[in-house]
Amino acid sequence: MIDQVIVERKKNIDLILIFCVYFIVLMSFVAVNSAVSMLDYKDRILKTQIFALIIGSSMMVFVWFFDYDILNEYAAHLYIFSLISLLLVLFFGIADKGSKSWFRLPFFSIQPSEFARVFLLVFISSYLSKRPFMLKDFIGILKVFLLIVPFFVLMIKQPDFSGILITVFPLAVLFFVAGIDVKYFYIFGFYILVALLVPFLGVMIKIKPELLNNDIIEMFYSITYFNINMIIFLISFFIIFLVSWIIIRKLNPLIELGYVLFIYTLFALGYVTGVFIKDQIKEYQYKRIESFIYPEKDPRGAGYNIIQARVALGSGGFSGKGIFKGSQTRLGFIPERHTDFIVSVVGEEMGFIGVILLIISYVIIINRFKVIAFSSRDLFGYYLCISFGGLFMGYFFVNIGMILGFFPVAGVPLPFLSYGGSNLVASFLIIGIIQSVFKRRISIA
Repeated sequence: MIDQVIVERKKNIDLILIFCVYFIVLMSFVAVNSAVSMLDYKDRILKTQIFALIIGSSMMVFVWFFDYDILNEYAAHLYIFSLISLLLVLFFGIADKGSKSWFRLPFFSIQPSEFARVFLLVFISSYLSKRPFMLKDFIGILKVFLLIVPFFVLMIKQPDFSGILITVFPLAVLFFVAGIDVKYFYIFGFYILVALLVPFLGVMIKIKPELLNNDIIEMFYSITYFNINMIIFLISFFIIFLVSWIIIRKLNPLIELGYVLFIYTLFALGYVTGVFIKDQIKEYQYKRIESFIYPEKDPRGAGYNIIQARVALGSGGFSGKGIFKGSQTRLGFIPERHTDFIVSVVGEEMGFIGVILLIISYVIIINRFKVIAFSSRDLFGYYLCISFGGLFMGYFFVNIGMILGFFPVAGVPLPFLSYGGSNLVASFLIIGIIQSVFKRRISIA
């Protein structure tokens, strides 16, 4: 009888997923302890990490025992709560590293965006599961887009561009599996391209002010502000679009005015979004982008972080220098070594073997998300697993990618490995939800 109970309990928990999670947590405590060993406030960091681990593990177990369908019932409330928390942090939060993203409490701090991101994915998963064909037409996509926009606007106001980047990953994966027409990805891609051109121009001018000596570039730069020049530009561009349509229509009568107006509206929205984003970029963020484009230009300044991180990552060799023996780590050459660049610490002290074990663990975790999604009893559970899998993929690719030079330094943690109480608790919350889906699955996963 006891053996039968044990077998039944094993069926209610994904042991492979739990093992990989706590294996990474174990690596985290070793790497973080080594990274902060020379800091005066190391005890506070380690206590915070232990406290977050206890809270996160408890929350995981708590959520695991409850039916995840409760989230479906209260998804709208969670969505509203997430927006309120992001709004309140703009007024009552504290600024840290250039972003107003934290609530400072008596014994610890909370970053609401970590939990708001989880609740947003829960809400969108619930919303789409109740409307299976929502993404089949443009109006449906527009409705979902308008629900997401407030989240992004509040994130930009902090500003937290890395948080937006991380959120785009799971949303894109979720939309894809929800059956969105590929042509709408192209439309969204055009919008993003236009929106990024304006801040990109601002970044290039910041890096190379001499570009303003070119009259054409100076003219375009003058319309990257919310002023009369922008209004004149939008009106002029509309006239150009209209005249072009009149001329083209004589050659091809099948091209309707609605198509032209749609393209212009998409362009105008992207342009205005780009101007808004450009106005939110802070000086330190310009430095990050500069170090991404030209890391060797300022090796002691903007490019210092990424150069030292790569040196540490490569210096570990196959088996590493040994735990607590990394010179780059312990002598403080790697900035943010216990958060953003924690993988460099693993690479230096645990070598290629440690990094490979870490990567394998993340691959297994993401794969378990996929397997559990396919065994889910309903569409809501399926969307939850897929979106959270996309979120972990985003964290993994951006964090590793910024060390390898594929992304600018973005302040993106690696779940369960990087130091950070809010991210650790939010990550355990996700695992708890996934375990709840697994427990109530309709097939063996």
